[in-house]
Amino acid sequence: GRKMVSNNEFMFAGHFPGQPVMPGVLQVAAMAQAAKALLLQLAPQESGTAVLVSMEKVKFRKPVLPGMVLAIAVQSSGRDDQGRYQFQVKNSVEGELASSGNVSFKFFAEDYFRPLPASGKACPWQDSLQGEYCDAQQIMQNIPHRIPFLLIDRMYSGKDRDTAYGFKNITGNDILAQAVGRGFFPGYLQVEALAQLGCAELLRRPENAGKIGMFMSIDEAHFDALVFPGEQLQMYSHCEFGGRFGIAEGELYVEDRQVAQAKLKFAILKL
Repeated sequence: GRKMVSNNEFMFAGHFPGQPVMPGVLQVAAMAQAAKALLLQLAPQESGTAVLVSMEKVKFRKPVLPGMVLAIAVQSSGRDDQGRYQFQVKNSVEGELASSGNVSFKFFAEDYFRPLPASGKACPWQDSLQGEYCDAQQIMQNIPHRIPFLLIDRMYSGKDRDTAYGFKNITGNDILAQAVGRGFFPGYLQVEALAQLGCAELLRRPENAGKIGMFMSIDEAHFDALVFPGEQLQMYSHCEFGGRFGIAEGELYVEDRQVAQAKLKFAILKL
């Protein structure tokens, strides 16, 4: 596959304005779209709709900038005993590896794409949401993401300094949700929201003033359920940080239902 990267794409207005770079998770989206296209040729006998259910060993190696052509190479790794179709994907620009990783899909029947009734039950850490919170305007003082790529609406700091909690309200007006044919909030953007939450917490610290957070890898991410407009994505992130590099582990819920979990690596760098 090929992705032509142009400066007039909407993502550059919200992802590092002034220093445009294609978001790592949208490179993952390109991986997933190319893999799904191959899957539909390899498994015409399957019924239902294929959905991205996991990502592993995703690494970002080279910035992808406007004017570049992202070349996407996909190879099937077969089907595992859980019914997941697995693919290895490499993205290259100008003959150099930009990103790579493994993505997995599974076929689901129509019922999977219907939002569940609201339970009215709270996520596991609801009682930890105490004290002052940061709204979107305050969050934008610490991270460079802007509309339409700012994916946190509100955040709370945890008691142990390395923990943060955040919310993303999913709305049908969000063009990122509209871009998915079924209208749900895709898993790769859930990972981006979690990454923004962890970076926003770390970049609030005085010692990190003037720095920026950069995605290094998605070690693993698993998606257990879809997230739909009208639902609130609730995130928990715990970071272990030393020097310039760190690891973030997080869980994502809708009410009391876990919808995803992920383990990420990142760097905190000077501009």
